[in-house]
Amino acid sequence: MNYRFEILGPATVVSDGEDVVLPSTKPSAILASLLLKCNSFVSLEYLKYALWGEDAPANADVTLPTYILRLRRLLRKYDRDADPITTMPRGYSINIPANSDSLDLLVFRRLVEKGSAYRSSGEVENERSALVRAEKLWKGPALSNIPSETLHREETPSLNDQWFDVLERRFTIDLTLGDFEGLAPQVRQAITHRPERERYWEQLIEALYRSGRTTEALNEYRKVHEYLTTELGIEPRQSLQELHLQVLRQADVMPPSGGAGEAVTLIPRSRRWTGTEAPAPPPDKDPVPRRSGPNHLPLSPDFFGRCETVESLVEEVIDTDTPVVVVTGPPSVGKTETALRTAKRCEDRFSGGVYLARFDRPDGTRRDRPSVLCDLLRQAGVELGPEAGRATHEARLLSAWQSVVADRPCLLVVDGVRHSAESVPLLPPSSESRALVTSRNALPRLIAFHGARLHSLAPLSRNHAVRLLSHIIGEEAEVRGPAVLQRIADACGGLPGAVRLAGAKFVSTPHLALEEFATLLEDSPFEQLSAASESEFSLREEFLHCFDEVSRPAQRLFLGLAAGEHQGVAARELYADFPGTATEFDQALGELYDASLIHHCGTDRLGVYRLLREVVTTSRAPLAAAEETGG
Repeated sequence: MNYRFEILGPATVVSDGEDVVLPSTKPSAILASLLLKCNSFVSLEYLKYALWGEDAPANADVTLPTYILRLRRLLRKYDRDADPITTMPRGYSINIPANSDSLDLLVFRRLVEKGSAYRSSGEVENERSALVRAEKLWKGPALSNIPSETLHREETPSLNDQWFDVLERRFTIDLTLGDFEGLAPQVRQAITHRPERERYWEQLIEALYRSGRTTEALNEYRKVHEYLTTELGIEPRQSLQELHLQVLRQADVMPPSGGAGEAVTLIPRSRRWTGTEAPAPPPDKDPVPRRSGPNHLPLSPDFFGRCETVESLVEEVIDTDTPVVVVTGPPSVGKTETALRTAKRCEDRFSGGVYLARFDRPDGTRRDRPSVLCDLLRQAGVELGPEAGRATHEARLLSAWQSVVADRPCLLVVDGVRHSAESVPLLPPSSESRALVTSRNALPRLIAFHGARLHSLAPLSRNHAVRLLSHIIGEEAEVRGPAVLQRIADACGGLPGAVRLAGAKFVSTPHLALEEFATLLEDSPFEQLSAASESEFSLREEFLHCFDEVSRPAQRLFLGLAAGEHQGVAARELYADFPGTATEFDQALGELYDASLIHHCGTDRLGVYRLLREVVTTSRAPLAAAEETGG
C-alpha cells in the first residue's frame, strides 16, 4: 500500500507525507473496528454492534455493505491498486503484514515487546529508547474522532492503558538514570489523562524533589491527597505516603519497591576553595549525598553486545577485592561506554559517589593532570576559581582530591589513560574504593604493582553490529536489507565507534541508497567515516597515532602480520621473517599486545583488526615498501 493508518490518536490516513484525519462517519467507525482487529475475521454482528450498539436498524445488513463500498472508494484515492479489505462469509477482515509499518498499532506493539526483551536482559537504556519511540506514535487518546460508543467503552480504554503503561515505565527509567530535569511537565501531562494513577504522582513528586524543588513536591502531594480523598473517597496508597514523609524529612528519595529506580542523592556546593588550603574533610556522619545525573555519566542511547561484559565487570568491581579494573582494546571498540555502563550499575554501592576523570578531549588533544583534578574536585562539590587549573600547584590539587575521598568508599572512572603513571596518583586511598581505568594500552604496571585486573574488549559480533547500525538508521532497514547491513558492519570491522559513524554518514546523505553507501564504504572506509567525525582527529588519525606510538621493530612486525591472511599468522612464521633476535621479537610482540594492535585469532595465531590493517598499510605504504626492500 502507498499509505498507512494511524489510530493511536485521531484515526488518520497518511499518504505522501500528508495526514488526512478521517471524518466522524460510520464508514470511519467500520475502518477503526477492522484495524483494531487487523488480520482477524470481524463478523457483521460485531460491526453492527460497533456502529449502533444494541439498537441496530432493521436494514443494517443492507447498509453495512454500502458503508464498506464507500470505504473502499476512499482508500482507492491513495492507492488505486491496493484493497486491504477482504470480504468473507458474514464478515470482513483487513490484512496488514505483522512486520510492516502500515499501522501504527502494530509498530507500537513491536516496540513494547522489544522494550520488554531489553528489560529482561538488563539493557535499561535500550529499553528506554524503544519506549520513547513507542510513545511518540501516540497523538492523543485512541480513535478520538470515531463516533462509536461501543469502541470507546469496550476497546479503546485497554488500548489507552497500554500507552499510559509505557509512559509510566519510561518515567521510571528516566528517574533510574538520573534524567529527571524537564521530567515534571511530562508527568503532569500524563496526570491530566489519568489522575487516578498514583504512580504518576509519585514520579512527579520524586522528579521535583530531585530537581531541588521541594516546596513544589510537597504541594503536589497536597493536590493528590485532596483529589483521592474528595473525588475517590480513598487515602493515598502507602508508597505515596512514605514518599511524602521522606520529602518532609529531606531524606534520599527512593522509588517504591518493585520499581527499576535507584537512590539518587544531592550535594550542596561547598564554600569556595582558592587552592591555598585543603577543603574541609567530609563529616563523620553519613556521607553527604552527591548529585548524580546524565551529565555526570554521559551514556549513549544505544548499547549492544556488551551485557555479559558489563555483568562481569560489575561483579569484579563490587564482589571482589580487586582495587583497579583496566578495560582495554583497540580504538573505537567501546571502552569508555562499557566502563560508564559498569559505573552506572555500581553507583549505589559507593556512598562516596562516582567520579569521572577524562584525559582525552574530543579533538584528540590531551588534558594535563591539573585540569583533570579540577574536574574531579568540582564533581565533589568544591568550588574552584577560574584560574585554579593553571595557577594552583598540582601537588596542592592532588592533596585536596585525596582529602575529599580519603574516608569515603567511592568509584573512580579514569578514561583515556596512556600510561600507568597518569592514573596512579588519582586512585582513591580508601580500601573500600574502586577504580575503572580505560586505555588502549594494557598498563602492565597497574597490574604488577596495584593489583589491577585486565579486561580486553573485542569488536562486536556481526549480529550485534547490525543491531546497532539498524538502531541508528532505522530498524526497517534490517527487515528490507539485512545482507547490506552485514556488509556495512563488516566494513566497519565490528567496531562500535566505526559503526556509529557509518550510520551517521548514511543518515546525513539521503541521496544514497543503502547498497550504494555500502559499496562506497567498502571501497574507501576511512574517507566515509572521517566525513562523519566532525573533528580533525578522525578515526584514521586515532588508529595511526596508536601505530606511531610503538617502536620501529614493533611497526615492522605489525606490517609483516598485516600482510598475511585475514585468519592470522602463526607466531613462528612471523619470527622467521623478523630481522632481530628472539629477545627483540618478544619485546616487539609485547608492544603490539600492550597497544591493542594485535589479537589472538586461534591457537598460536595472531591477527590484526580489519580497519586497523587497512589504515596502517595504506597510510604507511612508504614504510612498508622500505621494509620490503630492506631500505
